Amino acid sequence: MSIVTAGLLISFSGIIVVCLGLFDVIPNSTQTLNYVFIGIGWVFILLGIVVRIVGMKLEKKIK
Repeated sequence: MSIVTAGLLISFSGIIVVCLGLFDVIPNSTQTLNYVFIGIGWVFILLGIVVRIVGMKLEKKIK
């Protein structure tokens, strides 16, 4: 698996967590816990974007 594909999978998992948090699918006891899940999802989305950018720069440098 290339690093770009790994970054894409990380971003998709973050998107899924954010959607589950927004639609109240994840069982939470408080509203703060819902915000925590959404925040964790955004961290995964941004981390996936960074991984994809680094992967594209590495592939561009190799070619």
